[in-house]
Amino acid sequence: MSEKVCPNCGKPSKAGMKYCMYCGASLEKKDDWFGEEKRGISEFEPAQETIEQPLGEEEIPEDIKTQLELRTKLQEITSETSSLTADIDKLMEGLSGDISIDEYKNEIKNLKNRVMDLRKEREEVEKLIKPLPLEQLSKDKEGLRERLDKLKGVYKSKEVTTETYEKLRKEYESEFDDIKKKHRIEKDRVENWIAKLEKDRKKIQEETELLYARYKTGEVTEKEYQKSREDLKKQFNITQTSLENFRIELRHWG
Repeated sequence: MSEKVCPNCGKPSKAGMKYCMYCGASLEKKDDWFGEEKRGISEFEPAQETIEQPLGEEEIPEDIKTQLELRTKLQEITSETSSLTADIDKLMEGLSGDISIDEYKNEIKNLKNRVMDLRKEREEVEKLIKPLPLEQLSKDKEGLRERLDKLKGVYKSKEVTTETYEKLRKEYESEFDDIKKKHRIEKDRVENWIAKLEKDRKKIQEETELLYARYKTGEVTEKEYQKSREDLKKQFNITQTSLENFRIELRHWG
């Protein structure tokens, strides 16, 4: 009976043995692995698509953080404007007919001025807001789909030659496949960022409760408590708004 060569150490073992007597490696079906798989992909088999490895926990890039903070600011402006408008409406109800109360009129004027300032601030913030990456990639995909449809249209109407059509079709389809790949990667990133923000939000809630306990036991003063509480509240609002924006992005563009 012929000997078996160990695929791990290369030393011969007696026929019928399942494991190498020198290194202990399995002798089963290893010859086939060396003969076929180690040579690479068979010329008769198509290459398989590369599977993207899952991303680890990644910090949110600074440019993305800036965009999320702008969205938080926009939400705060919208909320304050709505609140001030409601206050103005209530004060206006206190003015009836020809009877005017100067105090009311001055307060209404001040509130209206503040609303105007907020509207200007909103305009400035809106100028700085840009699409988040997943949204932009989705729009790029739609743009290429439209381009392909238009190309098919001009080809069917015989406005371009078959050569031109095929050249552009391959170019657009290659771009489309590239964007699809980037879109998948970006979607994974967004899902990871959502998971990270959920952890951050829970941590802030725990820190807020701990701070309250320290205040109630007298470890921190009321002034220290109020200041730290405001800082934590601001962090929480940014985290919560970021979560909401990422979820909206994932729902609409994922």
